[in-house]
Amino acid sequence: MNRTTKRYRPLMLLVISFLLSSFLNAQAPDSLDIAVRAIIDGNGVIRRGGKTLASDTLDVIHFLDKAGKYQNTDSDSALAYNEKALSLAFKSRSLRHLSLSLHSMGVYCLNHEMYRDAMSYFLKCLTIEEKRGDINRMADIYTDLGSVYYYLEVFDRSLDYNQRALDIYNRQNDTTGIAKALSQLGTLHSSREFCEKRSKEEKLIDFQTALDFYNKSIELWTLMGDQGGVAKDNQNIAAVYNKLEKPDIALTYVLKALDHFRKVDDTEGVLSTLYTLGKTYYRLGEYGKSIEAFKESEKLSLERNFTGGIQYLYEAMSSSYYFLGDYQNAYLGYIKYMTLRDSVYNAEKSRQIIELETKYQSELRQKEILRLKAEQKRRNALLYLLSAIVLLLVFSIYYHLRLSRKNRIIDLQNLQLKEDKIRELEQERLYLATKSVMEGEEAERTRLASDLHNGLGGLLSGIKINLSSMKENAVITHENVAAFNHALSLLDTSISELRRIAHNLMPETLNHYGLKTAIEDFCTQVAPSGKPELSFHFFGDEIRYTRELELTMYRVIQELVNNALKHSDATTINIQMFCESNRLSAQVTDNGRGFDTAQGGIEGRGKGFENIRDRITTLNGRLEIWSQPGQGTEVSVEIEIK
Repeated sequence: MNRTTKRYRPLMLLVISFLLSSFLNAQAPDSLDIAVRAIIDGNGVIRRGGKTLASDTLDVIHFLDKAGKYQNTDSDSALAYNEKALSLAFKSRSLRHLSLSLHSMGVYCLNHEMYRDAMSYFLKCLTIEEKRGDINRMADIYTDLGSVYYYLEVFDRSLDYNQRALDIYNRQNDTTGIAKALSQLGTLHSSREFCEKRSKEEKLIDFQTALDFYNKSIELWTLMGDQGGVAKDNQNIAAVYNKLEKPDIALTYVLKALDHFRKVDDTEGVLSTLYTLGKTYYRLGEYGKSIEAFKESEKLSLERNFTGGIQYLYEAMSSSYYFLGDYQNAYLGYIKYMTLRDSVYNAEKSRQIIELETKYQSELRQKEILRLKAEQKRRNALLYLLSAIVLLLVFSIYYHLRLSRKNRIIDLQNLQLKEDKIRELEQERLYLATKSVMEGEEAERTRLASDLHNGLGGLLSGIKINLSSMKENAVITHENVAAFNHALSLLDTSISELRRIAHNLMPETLNHYGLKTAIEDFCTQVAPSGKPELSFHFFGDEIRYTRELELTMYRVIQELVNNALKHSDATTINIQMFCESNRLSAQVTDNGRGFDTAQGGIEGRGKGFENIRDRITTLNGRLEIWSQPGQGTEVSVEIEIK
C-alpha cells in the first residue's frame, strides 16, 4: 500500500480507536512486556484448561488466517480474531505462535496509522525471534519496522531497518524478500522530501535512486513471474515520474499497473492506481480524462465500501473541474471535500471533549461516595460513644469525647482536601478547554489562510489574466483606457491585500524557517514609512521549538506590536527575543504614553491582553508588564522549556 493510500484511512479511525483501546487496556504495555518476557525466560505460569497444545496452536493459525482475510475489509472482525489469536498464543506458551500473533496485531496497528503501538508489537516480535534465531522472520520484522519509521517520516531509521532486511535476504538468497526490500527502499527515497528538507538537486538524486531500486525490483518480480509485484512497482514508478514533471512517461507505467489490477480484481490496487492515473492526466492537462478516472474510483469506492479518505478524491476532482472550466462541479466537489474533512475533525474533537467530561463527572461521583462514607463513619462513632457511656460512665465519656473531636477534625481535613482536589480538577478542565479553543482557532486560521490563498487568490489572479488578455485583444476607446487601467490597479491592490491577510492568519515563514525569520518578516510588513520606528534584536541561537510554542510566541509578539502601533502614540518600538535551549523569552518596549498598571492592570486593556495572558498561561509561562503614564510600556514574556 503506497503513502497516498495509507493517508486515506482516517474515517475508520474513530470506530477502530474505541475497539483497540479496549484491548490495549486489557493488555497494558507493561503487563504485556512482563508476560512476553516470562514466556521467553521459561518462567511464565499459564493455566491450560482443557485444550491440548496442538489444538491451541491450530486455533492460533486459524484465527490469524481469519484476521488476514478481514484486514482490509472488516476492521472489527480483524481486531477480534487478532485478540483471540494473541490470547491463545499466551495460553499455548509457543514462542513461534506468540510472535506470529504479536506481528499480526502490529500489522493491524500499522494499517490504521497507530504507529507507536505497531512499533511496540514489532519490537516484542523481534525480541522473540532473536531468542529463536529465526533469521527470515527477523528480516520480515525489520521491514515492518522500516515501514513504521517511514510513516513517522524518520528517514535514517527507516533506511537502517530496510537495509538490515535486505542484507539478510541477500545472505539467504531470498529472491522474494530482496524484491520487496528493493521496492521499499525505492518508496523511501521517493518520499525523502517529506522527512527532510531537500534542495531541488537533492530531490532529483532521490528520485533517480528510487527509480533504480524500483527497476531492480521489477527485474526480480519478472524473473519469478510475479505480475502483482511488477504492477505495484509500475505504479510506484509512475508516481516518481509525476514528481519529475514527466507525466507522459508516468502514463505508460500507470496504465500497465491498472490493467493488471483489473484482471485480478484487486479492488485496493485498482482504487490507488485510478487515483494515480487521474493525477497523471491532470498533469498532462487532459482534465476530462482525469475526471473520468476519479469518478470511476469514486464509484468503485462506494460500491465496495472502500470510502476511507474519499474526501481527498473529491479535492483532486475539484481541481480538474476547475481547470476544465466547469466551476459548478468544481465548487460542489470542493464542498464535499470540506464537509468530509471537517466532519472527521469535529467528530474527533467531540469525542475528546466527551471523554474529558465523563472523567470529570466520574471523579466528582467518587468524591461524593468518599464523603458519604466518611459521614457514615462519623455517625457510627457517635453510636459507639453512646453505648460506651452506659458501660464505662465518666471515663468512657471523657475518652469518647476526645475520640469524637479527633474524628471531626479528621473529617474536616479530609473534606478540605477533597475540595482542594475538586478546585484543581476544575482548573485543569478550564485549562484544557482554553487550550482546545486556541487549537481550534489556529486550525481555523490555517484553513482560512489556505482557502483565501488557494481559492480566492487563484480566482483573482485568473480575473486579472483574463482582463489583461481582453485589454490586448479588444479595442478600447481612449476615454475608457484610464478606467480600465484603474480597474487593473485595484485588482492588484486586492490581490496584495488578500496575500497579506492570508499571511497574517498563518505565516508560512514560521513553519519553514523558524521564529526569528517570521518575526523579521512581520516587522518588515507592519513597519510604517514614518513614525514610529520599529526595530527587532535577536539574541541566542536559532533553535527550532515545538510548533505550538513558536506559534504562541509569534502571536504574542504580533499582538503586542499591533497594540503599540494602534494605541501608544510612540516614536520607537523595540522588540527583543532571547532563544536558549531551556528558555524562550521576548520583550516589547515603546516610549509612548503608557498607562497606570495599578488601576486595573491588564484587565482593562481589552481583548488583546486577555488573549496574550491566555496563550502564555496555556504553556505555563510568565507575563510581566511595566508601564507609567507618559513613560512608555515594557512587556516581558518568558516560557521555560522542560
